[in-house]
Amino acid sequence: MNVFEDVDFADGDLQAELTAGRETVTLRRCVFAGADLSELDLAGAVIDRCTFDDATLRDCRLDDTEVIGGSFLRADFTGADLTGAVFENVDLSQAKFNDAMLAEARFSGCKMTGADLTSLRGLAVTLGFENCNLQLANLAETHLRGLRITGSDLSEADLYRTDLREAVFEDCKLRQVDISETRLYRADLRGADLAGVVTNAPHMLRGVIISPEQAAEICGALGMTVMPG
Repeated sequence: MNVFEDVDFADGDLQAELTAGRETVTLRRCVFAGADLSELDLAGAVIDRCTFDDATLRDCRLDDTEVIGGSFLRADFTGADLTGAVFENVDLSQAKFNDAMLAEARFSGCKMTGADLTSLRGLAVTLGFENCNLQLANLAETHLRGLRITGSDLSEADLYRTDLREAVFEDCKLRQVDISETRLYRADLRGADLAGVVTNAPHMLRGVIISPEQAAEICGALGMTVMPG
């Protein structure tokens, strides 16, 4: 196993240094700010409290990688293979995941404000978000059928034409989200805060699963009065 601690990889031949002997890599508190890591093979790596702000990780192999803490502000994961990757308490604000493979990937306690998650590859039903901040994230026209997301904030996220059929939201915030033409049939929203959605676009919730309390809010938004039988 190749172990690197407190190393600044801003310069040098990253491919040669990180993949010498084709061994699994462990990185602790290393710096890759602005580095170009395109097509690098870091499958199975452990990345602990490292800085990848503005780094390019296009078409990288990051399958089964474990990322613990650290910062990936504005990092570019376009086309990367993140199958089975685990991100815990990582700052991924404004990161780009366009065309990335995220089957069986897990994000826990991550800050993903403004992240671009459009055009993802892989089965969404195996992708998981738990206790993440996804405010202002872009999920427009993304296939997320069957997604399960818990304890997360998607306030003001872009869900335009997103496929969220049969998705389950538990203890989530969906305040002021754009659900124009969003596919929500059989989506379970009983555990979601729908403030703003109920007020501004109650008709967009056709076919969803909601609680009695949410149903009363929708009726109120539509000017209906529910009387006891």
